[in-house]
Amino acid sequence: MELGNEKSDAKKEKKVLSTKLSRRGFLKTSLGLGVGATGTALFGSELTGGNGVADAADIVQHDTMPVEISTDYQRYSYTRLSPVLTCPGGAKYFGKRMGAIPQTGGPGWTQLEVALDNGSWAIEQDINHYQATLSYQSIGLFSWKGEVNPNWGSDVNPTKYKFESPEAASAIIKKAAMYFGASKVGIAPYDERWVYSEVMDPVAAADPNHPNPNSPIPNKLPFTPSHVIVMILEMDYDGYQTAPALPQTASSANIYSNMGVTSRKLATFIRTLGYQCIPCSNDTALSVPLAIQAGLGELSRIGIMISPEFGPRQRICKTFVDMDLAIDKPISFGAMKFCKTCKKCADACPSQAISHDDEPSFKVKESTNPGVKKWAVDGVKCMTQWGEVGSDCGVCIKVCPYNKPTQEWHHDLAKLATRTPAKPLLRFFDDLFGYGKIIVPDAVKNFWNK
Repeated sequence: MELGNEKSDAKKEKKVLSTKLSRRGFLKTSLGLGVGATGTALFGSELTGGNGVADAADIVQHDTMPVEISTDYQRYSYTRLSPVLTCPGGAKYFGKRMGAIPQTGGPGWTQLEVALDNGSWAIEQDINHYQATLSYQSIGLFSWKGEVNPNWGSDVNPTKYKFESPEAASAIIKKAAMYFGASKVGIAPYDERWVYSEVMDPVAAADPNHPNPNSPIPNKLPFTPSHVIVMILEMDYDGYQTAPALPQTASSANIYSNMGVTSRKLATFIRTLGYQCIPCSNDTALSVPLAIQAGLGELSRIGIMISPEFGPRQRICKTFVDMDLAIDKPISFGAMKFCKTCKKCADACPSQAISHDDEPSFKVKESTNPGVKKWAVDGVKCMTQWGEVGSDCGVCIKVCPYNKPTQEWHHDLAKLATRTPAKPLLRFFDDLFGYGKIIVPDAVKNFWNK
């Protein structure tokens, strides 16, 4: 009888081993074999319920930026991006984006995807004329001046709303921002280091006869802010799975359009409360350090921010204010440490624009800002890839192990693994499960059918 059971068990084992490995199958089998029991010790109680990725106990708060900054750091001039924007790849990219050069990429670049991309850009294009994305200040929905209210005689209510405390003010601002469309909000003190020293001159850019349309002008704010409200907006996961095809660009474009709407609503809300504000897209100041300072995430090998909730898959906008607010502290949760060994984005980058160095350093590329210890991304190589595919590429975001949606438990579990002692194995399992694998036609089909 015991021998019969051994044969039966052997057959079952053989059947299990012959079953095609899948993400769901692997995780269910692993949990059945005891990973579920040991997982509570390894992952913490978050494994069994709630938004474990966002609420895991290993998030550490810091009093200062968890990034090394040199004592001789100088403010960034946006004109450092000129070599990227004016390189041959940039001309090719903008030519394809504006329709002057036909898109010829095949599946993922058909008329259907072009229509999706154009629809996603509609607000940013029709109201902001792409200039907010390109960092021109006070454009369209990001205007530094609101509509003049006839009852006030100005765009700011002369009667200030009195909050009970800075903490109460921050809570209300965050509630309003998320109600208007933000996915998450953080608040940081005003720090001039991250404000551009120079910006593009919109008058020169608008003059077709100007000898230097990219000429810089000093960056002058209309008032001295006390705080900055930083908002992140999540981009579509399925759209990014099609990278570098156009649904990826549409996913980015859709959020750029939404950022304008959300920022305008928040600015109107703040002005009605009687406070000045400066709503910004990519313009006026560096978004990534502000978001890190506001406690929204960590710096990554890609050069963008990784948040606990969305990984690298979000866009950032910010609003400078003269309100007395309670601030959020910068956080770390192991992302930058994980980036040191992962290198999946660097391996997958079609133009090899991302550093393979083990450690971040003070090395700079032509368009990056000196004085911050990081992995410098080669902007010209990146833009060259954009020009080749006629999209924003997005492969680095697609393949990042932190890029997981929160719709299904196995995605949450895989993402939560980045926060445990087991994370050195994460890239292996990320590859094994096929996360970030570039099969564009299948991903495009899934995007439309899902």
